[in-house]
Amino acid sequence: MNRRAMEPSRAVEGESRPGHEPLAPPGSSLRAAILDGMWFSVMTGAGETYLTPFGIFLKATTFQIGLLATVPPLFGAIAQGLGVWLMERFASRRTFIAAGAALQALVWLPIALVPFFMESGSNALGVLIALVACYHVTGNTVGPAWNSLIGDLVPSAIRGRFFGRRNQLTGFCTFVAMVVAGSCLDICARSHSAATGYLSVFLVALVARLLSARWLGRYDDPPYESPPDQRFSFWQFLRRARDSNFAKFVLFVSAMNFGVAFSGPYFAVYMLRDLRLSYFEYTLISAALMLTQFLTMHYWGALADRFGNKKLLTVCGWGIAVVPVMWLVSANSFYLVLIQTYAGFAWAGFSLASASFMFDAVAAAKRARCAAHQAIICAVFVFAGSLAGGLAAGHLPQAVAVGSWTWIPRSPLLLVFLVSTVVRFVALALCLPLFSEVRDVEPISSRDLVFRIVRLRPATGATFGFFGQGSRA
Repeated sequence: MNRRAMEPSRAVEGESRPGHEPLAPPGSSLRAAILDGMWFSVMTGAGETYLTPFGIFLKATTFQIGLLATVPPLFGAIAQGLGVWLMERFASRRTFIAAGAALQALVWLPIALVPFFMESGSNALGVLIALVACYHVTGNTVGPAWNSLIGDLVPSAIRGRFFGRRNQLTGFCTFVAMVVAGSCLDICARSHSAATGYLSVFLVALVARLLSARWLGRYDDPPYESPPDQRFSFWQFLRRARDSNFAKFVLFVSAMNFGVAFSGPYFAVYMLRDLRLSYFEYTLISAALMLTQFLTMHYWGALADRFGNKKLLTVCGWGIAVVPVMWLVSANSFYLVLIQTYAGFAWAGFSLASASFMFDAVAAAKRARCAAHQAIICAVFVFAGSLAGGLAAGHLPQAVAVGSWTWIPRSPLLLVFLVSTVVRFVALALCLPLFSEVRDVEPISSRDLVFRIVRLRPATGATFGFFGQGSRA
């Protein structure tokens, strides 16, 4: 690794208490990684967040929404296998990643123009799904290279804090972009020019991704080495799964993703089609999740460094399992905001821990391949979960009777949400015990960790502090 690549590591490793060097010194690769992530998140907030509403605007059916939410990511995950092959043939990981990001940005233009050249309906949805697939393929092809490079640049001692801080800032950018884009769409929809609104927000997504590519080009670029004995195929990865702690972790995350995807694509359908919420109401409910994530992500990172990622996955996994069933209680918009606030709190810890676990569990030479294999397996589970949820929405009963009591849900999708909770609980019960923490961390029971989070036992030492600050279903 060249001298310049080591400089950020020395600067950040010196930080052990407040007042020392910042996690991302000016001019360092880590600062570039934060700024890249912030612009990427603007694209996500203004663009990806509204792809499902865009499909609904184009008159997609519930099943088509499921396809839009899962087919493109599936192609994107498969493209990660190609990305590993290409990365090993490029002289520069940095150049490869930045080029892929720029190509991804350009896909937003034809997506934005779909309603101007095609009538709403199945043909428009087919074109949209194909274009969104191109968007995911161009972005995900460089995913393994980015995971490999960022893993080399971020010191292991501060990984949880760095990604916690980065995720906090990117979450804030997603939140702001989502609110601004939603307000724009709401104004345009009220003046019967929703297509123009989508054109505007998708062009913002295009520009934001180009700026993200600019900062990707400022990463340090240490040489990449992949010894032949560290290379293995997808099928070899599967064959070793029984003896691999990381493979068992991938099974857990994939099973959880199946349960999440069973209901995930259909919350937007429920809000916009069944509850007939405005774009502004939809945005406020969705933004509550992002707001909570960016407010809490930094603190989850400190907990991950101290108590380990497995402990966070356990506590937060059970926390996110109950989210779908909470949607059955009420359709009141204020209540839905509260649900999303809680969901963002739990998802912040789960997503941080699941992303960080790979960096701890996998050697640098194997990181790109393992990231690609994990993405493929998770995408297959997501695809299967979403299709199962979409099919269930059309075949579940219109009412549920238990003895003399009969429940008639206000939408068939509420039954899908109920089943999603059951699937998540089964995944947690069966798969959590299969893998273990890979770092030496301070032991703590799940119960005590929960107490720390909600500050019920402040006398025992440092606490999480979220509720003391005042301020993906």
